[in-house]
Amino acid sequence: MAKIRVGVVGCGAIGSEICRAIDRDEVNGRELDLGMELKFLIDKHPEKIERLCKRLRKKPSIIKSDSTELDIILEEVDLIIECASQAAVREFVIPALKRGKEVMILSVGALLCEPGLFEEIESISKEKGCKVYVPSGAVAGIDGLKSGAIGGIQSVELTTRKPPSGFEGNEYVKERGIDLFSIKKKEMLFMGSAKDAERLFPENVNVAASLSIAGIGSEATKVKIVADPSAEENVHEIVVKGEFGKLFVRVENVPSIANPKTSYLAALSAIATLKSISYSIRVGT
Repeated sequence: MAKIRVGVVGCGAIGSEICRAIDRDEVNGRELDLGMELKFLIDKHPEKIERLCKRLRKKPSIIKSDSTELDIILEEVDLIIECASQAAVREFVIPALKRGKEVMILSVGALLCEPGLFEEIESISKEKGCKVYVPSGAVAGIDGLKSGAIGGIQSVELTTRKPPSGFEGNEYVKERGIDLFSIKKKEMLFMGSAKDAERLFPENVNVAASLSIAGIGSEATKVKIVADPSAEENVHEIVVKGEFGKLFVRVENVPSIANPKTSYLAALSAIATLKSISYSIRVGT
């Protein structure tokens, strides 16, 4: 069987983990049997590509720092994985879908923050008959949330708690004059809708977007974001109430070594989604 040809946009912490998994077909010594081949890398920072390529067994044949000649490049792949930024979703995902390519979106917050983008992606994918994959990311319980939504859900609440360093560089935090490194006890940085959380904390809470899409939408999904100096992990707590009963999920994530703003589980979730694409038996909702 021919291998699935993959192109990756974004060579940061998550993108690098994904590329290494495809390249080696294993994670931590565990065989994946993905049946995939890495064909191209795109990142606006050439040094990131260079650093990643040194860790790959087989260097992709196409390496670029922008979207020029994208139509030509898309002919070389079957699946595009976006793990760069919210802006990259429109720049790369829309053209890929129009060419009938399947896509995976990791900057899922873009689907909430840019009006009409979700509907546009949905329309094009239906017209072209191609799939759009959105991994669960750094949380668990998406399967239960999706199932509960079929029967009716009254509320979805997400509380995200991270070490203060996990919010370093955030514009909202800067504008409010919050000194992250002077925080001595738990401090709530934000409380509101998932839509606003994604807009103000795009680097931190992609999980809010995934929950919104799977559940009751970005306006009804409520989010709390907490900086906690005692936290050693990135913690997500989800509470869902519906006709089925009540669902409570708590995930204590190990932060990515390369980027403490994200969790290692987010990369593993994307890799698990790749495995489900190539594996004939699918478990879970």
